[in-house]
Amino acid sequence: FQRVVREAGLNPYLLEMVNVREHCAWAHVDDSVGATHKAKELIRLALARVRVARAVHKLAVEPIKRALVIGGGVSGMTAALTVADAGYDVTLVEREAELGGHLRQIYYIPEGQNPQRLLRDLVNRVIGHERVQVLTRSELVSHSGRVGEFRSVLRHQAGTDQEIVEIEVDHAVTIVATGGQEWRGDIHLLGRDSRVVTSTDLEDIISHRPERITELQQVVFIQCVRAPGEIEYCSRVCCTNTMKNAIRVKMLNPDCNVVVLYQDIITYGFREAFYTEARRRGVVFVRYDEVHTPSIRKVGGRLELVVWDPTIEREMPIYPDLVSLSTAIQPSPGTVELARTLGVPLSSEGFFMEAHLKMRPMDFASEGIFICGMAHYPKFIDECIANAQATAGRALTILTQDVLYIGGVVAEVDQTLCVGCLTCVRTCPFEIPRVRYEDMGVGEIKGAAYIEPGLCQGCGTCVAECPAKAIQLASYRDEQIMAQPLGSWVTE
Repeated sequence: FQRVVREAGLNPYLLEMVNVREHCAWAHVDDSVGATHKAKELIRLALARVRVARAVHKLAVEPIKRALVIGGGVSGMTAALTVADAGYDVTLVEREAELGGHLRQIYYIPEGQNPQRLLRDLVNRVIGHERVQVLTRSELVSHSGRVGEFRSVLRHQAGTDQEIVEIEVDHAVTIVATGGQEWRGDIHLLGRDSRVVTSTDLEDIISHRPERITELQQVVFIQCVRAPGEIEYCSRVCCTNTMKNAIRVKMLNPDCNVVVLYQDIITYGFREAFYTEARRRGVVFVRYDEVHTPSIRKVGGRLELVVWDPTIEREMPIYPDLVSLSTAIQPSPGTVELARTLGVPLSSEGFFMEAHLKMRPMDFASEGIFICGMAHYPKFIDECIANAQATAGRALTILTQDVLYIGGVVAEVDQTLCVGCLTCVRTCPFEIPRVRYEDMGVGEIKGAAYIEPGLCQGCGTCVAECPAKAIQLASYRDEQIMAQPLGSWVTE
């Protein structure tokens, strides 16, 4: 409807909708008289509101044709290549000295493909791409601006002399792909006995020291290993990873007794076939619960693992040669600081949180900032690739525009009324308002609040809280609201 109004030569924000069908005709099928009366009242309220409506004009911005990708793992490299292949410049920032992220520690996957081949291909394509600027040993220091006109400062360690330099990058969009990491806590002798390893450690042993696997007589996998009360979420990929390693152990040493201690096996979708294959090869599965968790101790130089067997309802000792712990996946170090720098939220689990799970799964609430990969939540490699490509597609909707129109229904400050009380600064859930004390331009008042139209989400919280009534929300100004007296149908 707004598009039709605009095509007719009018400002689209002068439109006022009255939903007579859903709110009257369909909602009150048994009371046509009352429905008609309600429709008339709704029209009267809309007319009162639109009579005092003002045209709203957006700000035209020419976006900078560059994207900033934070994180050089499989997700970050895929997103960078997708944007670069579309013809736009990319600055790829990686904290470590090498690209690849966690993919450097994955040597095989259940489906059979070679992830190291994928790693080499991605790294070579990124380094050789003319539109991709790679900055390893680099971190984001500051991030300011708005969609289409961001400015970031990067701390970069240049060369072998450890010299630290700061680099400024102007870009239109930001993609966060910082990944996750394996949790390593002081549990089940992890870090104190070489026979207790994590899934990543076991994969390294299988890939580079397979002769050690052939010497084992019994291997135990323990699922859902985490500190009590510290990590309460499912990491999704652990069960499939255990099936992958258990099958590989059985392939290298068919006579080895492999036991999986689990709470729930979640090999969802077609990955259920790997669970079936593990059972076919003779892997034994024993379930435990929160009350009867496995415990490990050293007894005479041997490992003794005690687990509650629900079938015979008694504790059962196992003496494994190797114990593999499926520990949780947690956000990468520095996630909290990065979220604070970007001004984006985190979920209760500590991962970056999207704007809307269904409607905007790759977007943050802040326009122009996107998320992909395990920085969002634990994902498989194929999911990370698909997610990164989707995120790059969202970023390209901005980069491909010749002109961006920002603003619209956003909060506006009348700086002649503002007293600089900081109420809006404290109450805004997106931390958008700022009280600026530096010398301002023409028409700006020093010490008054300012709300960047390209960042404001239009929620109206600051409008309701401002004690001086210095802030108004476009299309929802006080005079528009007060012009709508309550209709008689409400009391009836």
